[in-house]
Amino acid sequence: MRPRLLAVVVLATATLSPLVVGLAGANYVENPGWPRKKRFSTKTKPYTPKKYKDLGLVDKLSAIGRSTKGIWLTPSWVWKVSAKKTAAILKRAHMNTVVIDVKDDFGHVTYPSKLPLAKKVFRRIIRDPKKMLETYHKAGIYVIARITAFKDSKLPLVRPDLSMRIGRKARRLFSAGAGWLDHYSDEVWDYLIDIGREVAELGFDEVQFDYIRFPKGYAGTLGKWLHKKDDEKRTRAQLIADFLQRADRAIGVPISVDVFGLTTLVDGDPRRLGQHLEKLAPYVEAVSPMMYASGMTTYFRGNKIKAPRIYSLIHCGLWRARKKLKNTVLRPYLQAYPNDVSFYGGQFIAQQVRAAWRAGSDGFLFWAPPMKFGAPIRGMRQLGKKYLDSYDQDARSRYLAKKNHPVRWCKLKGAVFATPKHLPKKKTRARRRGKKHANAK
Repeated sequence: MRPRLLAVVVLATATLSPLVVGLAGANYVENPGWPRKKRFSTKTKPYTPKKYKDLGLVDKLSAIGRSTKGIWLTPSWVWKVSAKKTAAILKRAHMNTVVIDVKDDFGHVTYPSKLPLAKKVFRRIIRDPKKMLETYHKAGIYVIARITAFKDSKLPLVRPDLSMRIGRKARRLFSAGAGWLDHYSDEVWDYLIDIGREVAELGFDEVQFDYIRFPKGYAGTLGKWLHKKDDEKRTRAQLIADFLQRADRAIGVPISVDVFGLTTLVDGDPRRLGQHLEKLAPYVEAVSPMMYASGMTTYFRGNKIKAPRIYSLIHCGLWRARKKLKNTVLRPYLQAYPNDVSFYGGQFIAQQVRAAWRAGSDGFLFWAPPMKFGAPIRGMRQLGKKYLDSYDQDARSRYLAKKNHPVRWCKLKGAVFATPKHLPKKKTRARRRGKKHANAK
C-alpha cells in the first residue's frame, strides 16, 4: 500500500466517531473514558414520580404494524443516505418497516429533545425528525422508535446517582461492557417514558424498548442499586413488567419490547434478567425475540451451526412463544450479519423468514449492525412479494396447522435444545480404528 494511501486510511479510522465504530459490529464497544476507579457519592436526589394521564393499556396496531417486514437502521446511516433513498431500498426489497434509534446503545439521545436530562446526552444525528417521518410515511413505511432502555454509558456520567453501582460500598459506577441505569429509580423510569412520549408526539408509529432487562452474566450478580428499597419484594421480572405497565399507560402509541431469543426456549426467567414472556405480554402490543443463531450457540451444544439446526431452532422457539403470546403480536428479530454463520447469504435470510412464518409469527425485523443489506435484499427477493404478503394472513392459523409443527424434540414445556441429547455422536477416525482392533482380538 502506498504511504499516502495508508495515511489516509489510518486518519479515516482514527476520526470515526465512537458511535459509528460501536455500531459497525455486532458487539458494543465501551467508551474508553469510563471512570472505572473513581468513587462517587451514594446520596440520591429527591424525586417525585410524574402523574401521567392514563391512556389505557391497549393501543391498536395498524395493519402494517401487525405484519411488519422491516430492518433496523442507525440514524447516522439514514442521515448519510437520506430517508427518501432508504425508503426506496426498503420498497424494492418488499419491506414496509424501519426501526431507528432515538436513544442509542451508548445512551445518546439522537433527536432534538426538549427534555432536560436528554439535552445533557444529546447527539445531533436526526436533524429534522418530522421531515424524516413525513418522507417515510409518504412512501408507506411504518416507523418504529427504538429506545435502548437501561443500558446507558452517558447518563451515568452526568447523573451518577441514577447509575447502577458496584463495589462493597456501592461507590463505583457499574460497568460490564457498558454502563447501566438504576432499574429501581422512578426518575429513570420517567426519563425513558418521557422520551417515548416525546417521539410519539413527533409522529413515530411505535415505541420499541430494547435492553429492557438486567445485566447478564456474573457481573450482573455483583450490581448494586441506590434506589432499591430494603423491603423490595418484587422479582426482576415483575419490576420490568411494572415499568412496562407504567409506560404503556403513559405513551399514546403502541409499544413493543426486544427480548433474548433464549427466552423462547425456556420457561419463566431462569437467568433472572427480568424477561418473562407471560409477564411482559399484557403491557405491550408486540414482542420481538432476538433469534440470532450467533447469540444462541449454547443451544447447539458445541456443535457447528448448520442450516437445518438454525431453521429448527427459530421454528421451535417462535412456536413456543406463539403459544405463550396468544393476544400479542409476535415479531422476531432475525440475524442479518454473518457472525459464526459460514453459509451467510440470501438463502440464510430466506430460511429464517420461512421458519418464522411456519411458527406463526406476525411479522419480522432484521438486525444488521454492519449496515450491509445485500443478503437481506437478496433473501427477500428470493422469497418474493406473493409469499411475503402471506404474512398478512392470520398468524394463529399458521401456528395451529399440523404440517407446521416443529421437529419432534421441540416441546412446549421445559428447556429445549437445537441438538438433542439422543442424537448419535459422530464416529471419529480414532473410534473406528479402536473398534476395528477390538474386533480383531
